[in-house]
Amino acid sequence: MKLPRNGSPLANASLLVSGVVLGAAMTWWISPRAGLGSASPAEAAGLSPVFRDPALNARSDDSPEARAWDPSRLSAMDRARHFREAGAAAAETDLPRALSDSEGIASVKDRADYVRGLYGKWAETDPEGALNHAQGSLPAGQLQSDAIGIAINKWGQDNPREAWLWAENHLSGPLKERALTDLMMGWTRRNPEEAAGWLASTGLTSQPFFNALPGTWAESDPQAALDWARSLPDGKAKDTAETAIANTVAQNNPRQAAEMFSKTIDEGDNAAVAITIADIWATTDPAAAAQWVAEMDDGPGKTEAASTLATVWAASDIEAAVKWSASIVDADMQRQVVSNIGTTWGAIDPFDALQWLETLPPEVGGDGITGAMYSWAGTDPVGMRQWIDAAGPDSLADRARQSLGDVLSQNAMPDAMDVALGMSSAPARDAALARYFREWRKRDDATAQDWLDANRTSLPATAQDTLEQVNGQVFQAK
Repeated sequence: MKLPRNGSPLANASLLVSGVVLGAAMTWWISPRAGLGSASPAEAAGLSPVFRDPALNARSDDSPEARAWDPSRLSAMDRARHFREAGAAAAETDLPRALSDSEGIASVKDRADYVRGLYGKWAETDPEGALNHAQGSLPAGQLQSDAIGIAINKWGQDNPREAWLWAENHLSGPLKERALTDLMMGWTRRNPEEAAGWLASTGLTSQPFFNALPGTWAESDPQAALDWARSLPDGKAKDTAETAIANTVAQNNPRQAAEMFSKTIDEGDNAAVAITIADIWATTDPAAAAQWVAEMDDGPGKTEAASTLATVWAASDIEAAVKWSASIVDADMQRQVVSNIGTTWGAIDPFDALQWLETLPPEVGGDGITGAMYSWAGTDPVGMRQWIDAAGPDSLADRARQSLGDVLSQNAMPDAMDVALGMSSAPARDAALARYFREWRKRDDATAQDWLDANRTSLPATAQDTLEQVNGQVFQAK
């Protein structure tokens, strides 16, 4: 069937942004040191250019240089660096005033960067004081968690056991887990063998520890970290450790990571390793990642890597991803790759995605159509409903109704029932209605019954019989 186009560029752009998943860097606590040792007296006193932001009223001045400096011209990264450096310099010169000045920074982001630099410098000489202040003076939330993480990471590099004891005595819940993970990273940077030995002696099984320790260790000695990970008993902790190492190595050299874990991937022992390497490699050199996948032994690892590559590549260069999918010989892997491309493309441009998928044999493109439909329903349900209403009854529109109904049934059950009622296939319609109504009664039986009472006489005969059967089944279950 011919697919009309009705999506705006703005809508498609927003869908693309929502569909891209990015990893988060874990190096924010390392305050830059460049320039601190050679700062001028004015800069050491807190009059570096960063303080000339009008938000810092306590230390702004009227000099031509101050008026000319415009922080809005900096990139986000440079601006963050400026405020971290300013916080570190101010803390080194006059800590009480630095703490006071932080309150005058209007921008939440700028204040957070300033406070990170401040606590990073403070913790170098008095980590316990910094921690006590952060716990007692900063409001609960991300900034407090960051400040505690920075300070305890510094303490962990010098005296990890005291830092650990402080966390055990003063923190609880997610804040404690985050702080202890940061401590583990600091300890590992100082002495990874000691940190690993201590972790083994405690019997702790917290997965964040088995992610932080080997991942940090791999920054300096990936082979030693991998040897340690492989010495762990088979299980979740070992898998987590190997994946963390693969992530660290792949960030710098995905080919090296692929070589280090070739046996693990080929044997299918840890699917997360293949996914991690493929995810990172696909963002920098998808063609090289595709060649790596082609050279792998057949098995679960190869399939996982190919599927991940398809998802990431489709988000950045759909034409190249489609061309690559056509070159895949293995039928099962090609079907999975096409499914992932379709799922990603469906969130960006569902019309083009579906037109491409319909040119493929059903056994190749069928799962891709399903994936594209669900992505479309999840990212643009209003646009999808408009297309469905204009498309008329046919099998593709029924598949779209199925996907949209499934998505709407998560939080808009009356709309899901209405979408299902429009299906041209009576068996598919009745099956969807039964599934939704059964779930609706579990969540809110009274509202579901009200809907049935209001719509019973207008329902097709088979749909009415189906829902009455569901009513009986639910009542028996009660």
